[in-house]
Amino acid sequence: MILKKENFNAGKYESDTFITEKQLVRILDSCPEFKTDLLKIFNVDDKKTTVLKVGNSKQLIQALHSLDNQCQKIDLTCKMRDVHLKKLLEGEKATFEIFSVKDQYLVKKIKSDLLIAETRYNAKSDILDYYNLSKFANYCRDNQYDDLVDNIQEYLLDKNKTNVDLRNFRIVHHKSDDLFFIRALTSSGDYKDFGINFSVFVAIKSLANYVEKSQNEIFIDNFQVDDSNVYVSFAFSNKTKINDKIDLSFSLILENDEVKRSAVSFNGLFKLTFNDKANSGYLYIKPKGLKKDDNYHPVDLLSYQHRGSVKNVFEKIQELPDSIDFFIKQVSEDAKRIALIKHPDDVRKFISNKVKNSKKPEFKVYKEKVFNKLMSVSVDNTFKLFALLRQIEDLFEHDDVISLNFWRTKLYEALVEKE
Repeated sequence: MILKKENFNAGKYESDTFITEKQLVRILDSCPEFKTDLLKIFNVDDKKTTVLKVGNSKQLIQALHSLDNQCQKIDLTCKMRDVHLKKLLEGEKATFEIFSVKDQYLVKKIKSDLLIAETRYNAKSDILDYYNLSKFANYCRDNQYDDLVDNIQEYLLDKNKTNVDLRNFRIVHHKSDDLFFIRALTSSGDYKDFGINFSVFVAIKSLANYVEKSQNEIFIDNFQVDDSNVYVSFAFSNKTKINDKIDLSFSLILENDEVKRSAVSFNGLFKLTFNDKANSGYLYIKPKGLKKDDNYHPVDLLSYQHRGSVKNVFEKIQELPDSIDFFIKQVSEDAKRIALIKHPDDVRKFISNKVKNSKKPEFKVYKEKVFNKLMSVSVDNTFKLFALLRQIEDLFEHDDVISLNFWRTKLYEALVEKE
């Protein structure tokens, strides 16, 4: 990442953490090209103080303003012949020179039309892979074949002389350090920057409408956001009763990665809460997605691509309320079967074997700890099994949502498979 991540966790909210439409609109200052369409299509008046009743929105908006104040994001379209490798750095980083820069903000800051920027995320590989040279360049650097690195630079300069192919370079200017970074390379065609602030605006406005119509309370119980990624969990207060001891509650997860080319996605996280006279606790499970009749594989609850128009996004987001209700009903049926587990210790052993045989990189750093924890005790009832599985979450870094949600997904699949 380029900027320090902003984190938030809360188990409740107060009414003074709501925001108004006017406050929500302010986050669109960073994406003015979409502002007019968003206000018109989502029927938002930027002068009104209509309250949007999504708890803890205030903290998320403050975090976005803080990040926006630290950097300027620029999408720079340029010819590949104007992009020169300057130096290979340790790790997956490199410095590039970009000539003939015309962006007014950049020209004013660098007082030149030559931008020197260092790569972050996968940008170095993206640029060098354009020439199928990324792995070879790393090999030369790691083995200190400096003369070959020089040859690569000369080769690219020569190969590029007549190359008028256009690419979009996603640049970040870190204001306090006055440094420039290349964070991604995209096509210069139909790619639309439906970025972090855009997706948060769409989510909060849509969920505020859902609250008014459904009388369901919604609040943000967790978010993580930096210069290029956002993860927000919107917790719903209504619960579905599975049996006299277990309830199911739902959280809507928004994810948007400005670096990757994947769609903006909404998905679901579920919380099983168990309670009787002797035991109480909870367990998170995460389905891969919604199961539709016409598609055997689970799909995102709702998603929209980084292309098309604001109107297309609006039309997609109208499906959200029905999709949420359908998803909750679908997972409720699975939860009923999970609650009827007859041999909990067999399930523990089954999950242990799943962990032992897992080869996913998302899980590698936690694999041994999780396996040892699962093998540390036997369980003779469902509550003890749930309590043990809940304790596994304490083994994960609190901000490692990728690995944690990988575990929650595998846990859900195992419980349903072994019910």
